[in-house]
Amino acid sequence: MENLIDSFKGVFSITPNIYIDAGGRFEIIGNHTDHNHGLCIVANCSLRVKAVLVKDPNVVDIKSKGYERFSFTIKELDNYSDFSNKTKALVAGILIKLKEQGYKIGGFKAYIESDIPDGSGVSSSAAIESLIGYIISYLYNDKSIPALVIAKTGQFSENNYFNKPCGLLDQIGTSFSNCNYIDFENIKSPILENLEFNLPLNLYLVKSLGDHSSLTPLYAKIPSSMKEVAKLLDNKEVLRDVKVKEDIYSLIDKLDIPTDRKNIAKHFFIECDNVLIAKEAIKNNDVDSFLEAIRKSQSSSLHNLRNTYVEDDEYLDSPQDIIDKVEKEIGEEGAVRIHGGGFKGTVLVFVKNNIKSKFEEYLEKNYKNRYYKVNISKHCVNFKEI
Repeated sequence: MENLIDSFKGVFSITPNIYIDAGGRFEIIGNHTDHNHGLCIVANCSLRVKAVLVKDPNVVDIKSKGYERFSFTIKELDNYSDFSNKTKALVAGILIKLKEQGYKIGGFKAYIESDIPDGSGVSSSAAIESLIGYIISYLYNDKSIPALVIAKTGQFSENNYFNKPCGLLDQIGTSFSNCNYIDFENIKSPILENLEFNLPLNLYLVKSLGDHSSLTPLYAKIPSSMKEVAKLLDNKEVLRDVKVKEDIYSLIDKLDIPTDRKNIAKHFFIECDNVLIAKEAIKNNDVDSFLEAIRKSQSSSLHNLRNTYVEDDEYLDSPQDIIDKVEKEIGEEGAVRIHGGGFKGTVLVFVKNNIKSKFEEYLEKNYKNRYYKVNISKHCVNFKEI
């Protein structure tokens, strides 16, 4: 807090009077299901974006550690056209959309720092979006803007002002507290159920080497394969809408398309079943059933999606290499799966308390500076006067 306040004073030459933070998100289970209107479980993450600020009705003025300071006036939003700074445009888009929905908006001066490491896979952009949404809610709307409105507003701005296509999963994870089951059958109004995650498990993120910059075709193949199969099976746009009375896997096998695309479609149905099992396990505090659902999820991601490594690329320190090694280390006392989009990025590990110390020694020895002990946050946002 003292460092944040001192940094704010160094930028703005005044003293802040408000502190706020927002968490990133975990994809607990439900790998690549949202874009075909499936099921998933997400949770708010203890890795946070933190800010200190003062209210200013006329100007938004933001300095983030390590990034260029930017500002704009509230009047500029009526005819906003500056897309030279993508983060500035992202923030402007959130305010524009909130005003369009009838909420009061105004400005603020803020200094922001992030605990979220680059490449950790917990969606720092969505965390920033939720942070801005909650700032406007707390400063100008008596804390009344619903979490789903904040999530949808963040998604809108990311799609239209940041020019990045994304679903709503990330923003729900950063805008809602604790752990949430999501049914995306109606993509515009998903069904949400808050889950109290009380399983006695320790959570870790472990980063693989490499980046996602050249992987767009691999990511695009997953939803396109699922939608191709939906069209062939039942003339539907997405797999969630496919209604058949016969065994779905047999019908997919009969299609005259490459096997890899069939397997990607099968993953959707397998993974939605895994989500339902995990949901009941969380509700019933059934650790072993939950861990088994995580293992089945990882198996389908490996064998059907094939998104746990990049084929013909370096296996060493790929997500699958980490998963293989971690599985041997933890045995039946935990579970590990690919986290998020996959191919590169992070893996998510769940470990029982009885091997916690031993496993942390293993991580420190083998993945020093590349692993994070994390928790599911009880509160997606913390706001207080200072």
